[in-house]
Amino acid sequence: MRPLLSVSAQNFRSLKRVSVELQPLNVLVGPNQAGKSNFLDLIAFLGDSARHDLQSALERRGGYDRVRFRGDTTGAVAIEVKANVTRYSHEKTPDEYRLSFWTRRASRERRVLVRQEQFTFKRTAGRGRRITVSGGKAEFIRVTSGSEDPEQSLHLSTNTLALAALRQLPKSEGGEEIDRVAQLFSNFRVFNPDVESAKQPSRISKRSLSPDAGNLASVIMQLMKDDDVYGDFLDDARAMVPGLESIELEGIDGPAPSMAVKLVERGLRSNTYLADTSYGTIRVLALLALLYDPHPPQLTCIEEIDHGLHPYVLDRLVERLREASTRTQLLIVTHSPALVNRLKPEELLVCERSEDGSTILPAADPEEIRLKEAATEGRLGLGELWFSGSLGGTPL
Repeated sequence: MRPLLSVSAQNFRSLKRVSVELQPLNVLVGPNQAGKSNFLDLIAFLGDSARHDLQSALERRGGYDRVRFRGDTTGAVAIEVKANVTRYSHEKTPDEYRLSFWTRRASRERRVLVRQEQFTFKRTAGRGRRITVSGGKAEFIRVTSGSEDPEQSLHLSTNTLALAALRQLPKSEGGEEIDRVAQLFSNFRVFNPDVESAKQPSRISKRSLSPDAGNLASVIMQLMKDDDVYGDFLDDARAMVPGLESIELEGIDGPAPSMAVKLVERGLRSNTYLADTSYGTIRVLALLALLYDPHPPQLTCIEEIDHGLHPYVLDRLVERLREASTRTQLLIVTHSPALVNRLKPEELLVCERSEDGSTILPAADPEEIRLKEAATEGRLGLGELWFSGSLGGTPL
């Protein structure tokens, strides 16, 4: 699955100038402070903007001055994405969204936020449309081969981001296409389990796994309703959690019905409540629940995926990541050479920090990575190449 084709940014946090092509599975590696989290936050920023508006998204991050690159640079903050989410889009004719914003002085004491936006998408199989927003005016232009014809204009509040406002347009005016682009970002899930929350019983619901895995028990109950899916989930859990034989659920009465997870373990006379299991066991179960989610968002990020996991389970984990990437596009962060050893060159994104404090991403082209791996004739995997510094993205 590849709904997000590429992301480019200028002057967003440490992303002074980056352009990244994305695959179904993308694994980011690099030293601390290189900009991996800033790249993920760029996507989350678009989601916050689609849900709440640009000003709110900036305030959540400390304001414009905290978001704009703090090194030596000029120009606005600019973001451009190419996607494949609307009805008539294709990788060769993608949906495009551009956002740029900056501040200008309104008085001696006050600066105001200014933004420009542009959407380009195909409305039918044969022709497209571009919507350009500058200040408080949105212009709608019909795009055909060799010509551009203005259709109409619409006034917007200068405080309103079109990515948030125009998704409410009627279907005939392009609201459906803009809403699909907005949903791509607003549903973006950054998965970072809170083990203490995941240990606890959870209320019964039909929701997907929450970013903190706080509803893990409820999601496992949902998986149990499909014998084939749950059978595969349990096979993986047995392979990755030593001594695990099966999983049982226990209902908890109360104003809101809840469910607790108990593990049936080989050699023990009684079952073990999830609250009494190890950090690594909960991480494994939460990751598997995420990867077996039958209805995930289009984009999923997993921070520090190898944290708490034994290297022995990584072969199986990478297989499951590739399978899950057919249902949700994955952006993974790792510091594990053992996990990187199991990747393909096109799945690896190397990130590093330049002398001026900006992020270099990608620091190595996939074809360059492939050639360097081939030159070792099987003696070194991608993980060893990366760890040795041959691909960049190391602290030295």
